[in-house]
Amino acid sequence: MTLLYLLLSLTLAKTPNACNQHNPMSPDVPVCPSTGSTLLSENYPIMAASVSDSQGGPQYVKAYVTKVLKAQGDKPPQFFLHVTSETYEQVVAEIKKQAPNPQVASRWLASLSVVKTESRWNWQQDYFESFFDPSSGKPILREVEGYERHEDAFFDMIKQTQKDCSINEGPLLKNEEYKSGHSGGNIEAVNGLCLIGSDHFVNNEWDDYAKTTCKNTDVAVQTPSSFLKVGHTDEFFKTLKDPSQKAPCDFSLAFASPQKGLRLLKQNPDNRAFDFSNIPVEEISARMSQGSYAEICSRHLELKRREDPSRPNTPQNEKSRRGISRLLFKWVLKYANASAEDAETRRFDKMLDDYNDMDVRGPRSREDEQRTREEKAARKNRIRRLMLQSGFLKPPRSNDEIKECYNMTNRDLLKVIEADPEITDFNAAVEASIQKFKTELLTKLKAKYPQCSPKTIDMPDLFTGLMDGTKTPATYVMASGDSIFPNPTNGEIVGNTYLIPEPVNPAFKKDIDDSVRKLGLKTDYVDTHFAHVAMGNLHCSSHAMRYCRPQGEKK
Repeated sequence: MTLLYLLLSLTLAKTPNACNQHNPMSPDVPVCPSTGSTLLSENYPIMAASVSDSQGGPQYVKAYVTKVLKAQGDKPPQFFLHVTSETYEQVVAEIKKQAPNPQVASRWLASLSVVKTESRWNWQQDYFESFFDPSSGKPILREVEGYERHEDAFFDMIKQTQKDCSINEGPLLKNEEYKSGHSGGNIEAVNGLCLIGSDHFVNNEWDDYAKTTCKNTDVAVQTPSSFLKVGHTDEFFKTLKDPSQKAPCDFSLAFASPQKGLRLLKQNPDNRAFDFSNIPVEEISARMSQGSYAEICSRHLELKRREDPSRPNTPQNEKSRRGISRLLFKWVLKYANASAEDAETRRFDKMLDDYNDMDVRGPRSREDEQRTREEKAARKNRIRRLMLQSGFLKPPRSNDEIKECYNMTNRDLLKVIEADPEITDFNAAVEASIQKFKTELLTKLKAKYPQCSPKTIDMPDLFTGLMDGTKTPATYVMASGDSIFPNPTNGEIVGNTYLIPEPVNPAFKKDIDDSVRKLGLKTDYVDTHFAHVAMGNLHCSSHAMRYCRPQGEKK
């Protein structure tokens, strides 16, 4: 194998980069929209993509790149990687490992471009937006004025995209005063219609930005993004492909649906609410102590205490606080709602037993270090570091509480939601808002494309947020919402595959699989926990640059 890849490295320099495989004039490329808007939706092919390792690390970049390559392996996009040299080396190694043969590996490796930058900003979807050049069909990139947090990332990337793909910079996306609504994640498209969310805009600000972004305001559509803390359209809407239809009708639409999420909880009451079986078991405690999972955990524990006042708030261990007692372990099993026979419960139980054996809560003495085998000590240090990072070693959240939360069922989650009228009303208000948006969008699409009847799917999603009771009827408080699970609409279409954030809830995942596959698309999943707890996701943490065939070009 070493000799084989030596040959690969010798031929790699002769392999053309991936951009050269994408010819906008090719007859099989869909024609550019003629609406006046130069935004492309996700039923168009990808010429290039950008991704960073600043928050997701090498694991996320490796997963994203290799899954995109598998979905579009024959004509891969050119990847502009905002990564360290160490991450790049890991990506190269992973491609060599996963490529079916050295020839494919050579082609895939030629698709990698490293952006030399000090500003490896994670949110690739937000500080610029991709448009197309009507004369060439190629992507052009427009930076969002005032975003600033990305520092030199856009400037450095443009140098590389121009060099490797002749992808150039377009006019600045200008605004009077930067707001979250100006970000690229708030700007979407559906076959020539231009969608911009309502996030944080007041007075005439949305109309002004629609002129800047859409050019033709007749094709501008406002989406109800303002209910979210980071209120971007890609958190609750996605344009998908429909391979069974010919252009311009080769698209379908996905909408977030809290109503469907609640229905799935009711239909699958005994299923796990949270499933982290795809990650190392020692990381579960950290995840259950972060973001929306920690909020749901706290609400669940409080509900349990109210239901059973005799239960102690802080159970006493038979042993010292440095371990988990068997009495406490039995107490946890008694009140855990997931079955003790559940495979994921057994895996987590074993880790808790390992905590006892290793005494991870206590300080490591020199004697302990000397008599502990090197492998065991390394595992202990890793667990302690993860627990410290998550705050798990700090009171009052204890091992038994984390275990009880991780073993929540859909029935438990539904009880948490229904026990708080504000959460229930918030999800009902969001559902009504999104369904109203769906009706308006389909009406506008029918007027523009009377020959098309796009399929739609509802994606299960649930939110927490605040209600404004001063209004009649009561409505949600702007910018108060956060999704409980990773948003299933915050994915990316690559060829005929929908690349989706790992849903965490098994019932949700099965429904997403079924819905997407009925459209004739494949599904694949990426672990995006790092982005979800920061109120973003896969689409926010990557950027696909798409292209089209210019109007007037013959087939």
